[in-house]
Amino acid sequence: MSTKVDFLEVHYSTEEEMRAFDPENAARELVQYALREKSNDVFITDEVDRVSIRMKKLGRIELLQYLSKEAGRKLQNHFRAVGGADVTDHVKPVDGREVIELENGVNVDVRLSALPNIFGQDLALRLFHAEQSLLDMDQLGYLEDELGMIRKLLDQNSGLVLVSGPTGSGKTCSLYSFLQYLNKGDLKLHTLEEPVEFILPGIIQSQVNHRMGVGYAELLHAMMRHSPDVLMIGEIRDAKTAEVAVRAGGSGQLVLATVHARTAIGSIQTMLSFGVNSNYLANSLSGVVSQRLIRRLCHACRVAVEVTSNSSEVDASQLQGGQGNHRSFSMPVGCEGCTEGYDQMTCVPEILRVNQVMRQAISERQDVAHLLEVAKGGDFRSFLESARKRLEKHVSTFEELIKVVPDSEMNLTL
Repeated sequence: MSTKVDFLEVHYSTEEEMRAFDPENAARELVQYALREKSNDVFITDEVDRVSIRMKKLGRIELLQYLSKEAGRKLQNHFRAVGGADVTDHVKPVDGREVIELENGVNVDVRLSALPNIFGQDLALRLFHAEQSLLDMDQLGYLEDELGMIRKLLDQNSGLVLVSGPTGSGKTCSLYSFLQYLNKGDLKLHTLEEPVEFILPGIIQSQVNHRMGVGYAELLHAMMRHSPDVLMIGEIRDAKTAEVAVRAGGSGQLVLATVHARTAIGSIQTMLSFGVNSNYLANSLSGVVSQRLIRRLCHACRVAVEVTSNSSEVDASQLQGGQGNHRSFSMPVGCEGCTEGYDQMTCVPEILRVNQVMRQAISERQDVAHLLEVAKGGDFRSFLESARKRLEKHVSTFEELIKVVPDSEMNLTL
C-alpha cells in the first residue's frame, strides 16, 4: 500500500472540525481527486476506530486518508442518500446510483455498493466520466494480429462470441468497442445490460431490472421478436440466458456476451455447466476472447536492458523462450507523467476461433485438456504467447505479464 495522501486538508476529528464538515463538498472533492488521479474505484471503509478512504489506481490500492468514525459515516450516508440506497439499513448489501456535477460542470456517474463488515460497512464507488469517450478496439492494447482475429469473429453474420475474464478485466469496455466497430448504420443492434454504463447512439439499449422481475432471460426472449442483427448480453449467469443466447447465435444473429471464466477453454466449460445442449453450443459458438489487464510501461521513461543467461536481476530462463542467451526488454523508471514507471492499464488477451475440429470436441463434451490440445492445433492465441509478444515489444515487464499466464502453463518459459 502506498503512502497516505490527504485529499482533504482537515481530518475532521475534533468537535469544531466536525461542525464544519460538509459531506456534499467532501464527496465532490473525493470524486474530483480520484478522476484527476485516473482512478475509477474508491472505497470508504469502516475500521475499528476510524474510516479509511482508498482508491484503486493502475490496479493497485492507494490509501488516501483516514477520517473519524463520525465524519466517515456522514460521508458514507451522503453517498447512500443521493444514490437512492437505504441510509438506515446497514445489515443488508445495497446498491445505488447518482450523478455528481463537479465544479467545472462535468457530470460523473457514480455507482455505489455497500457491503456490511464487522466494524460497519465497506462502501465501493465506481466512477464513470459521463463525457469521456469510449475506446476503439485499437486503443485497448490488442496487437495488430490479435485485432485481425477479433475482426474475423465480428464480421460474421451470426454466431456466439464470448468475452470472459474476472471482475475488473475490462470485459464491458471490450464489448462496447466491439459494438462501436459493428455500428456502421446497416445493422440493428440491441444490448441487454445491468446497468447501462454508456449511451451508444444508434444502438437500442435495455436494462435489466431484477426488482421488477425482469432479468436477462426475460428481456432476451422479448428482444428476439424485434429482429435484431446483433445482440449484446451483459452477462450470462444462468441456464435460461445461456440457452437463449446459444439458440440465437445458431439461428441468424451475432451474439456478444460475457461469462465469468479464467480462460477461453474455461468459458466453454462454463457454458456447458449451465446445461446447454453441447451440439447447439458447438454449432453456435464462433469464438472466445478471454482477457486480463496489466500495467503498461510509460513510454517516456522506460529503459531497455539486455538480459543474459547469467543475469541476477531476473530469472533469464523464463525470458528466453528458446531464442538465444541475450534478450532485450524494458524496465520501469518513473517520471512526472506516470506512476512507478507505468502510465495506464492495457489488455492481454487469449483468443480462440472455433473450427470444425473444435466443434466436434465440444459436441462430445471433451475435457479441458483435450479442448486445449485441439485449440493449439487451430486459430488460437494463448495467454502465454500474448505475454511473450508484449515482453518482446516492451509493452510491460515480466513481473506484470507472468500474472496473466495460467498455472497450467507456468512450467513453460516466457
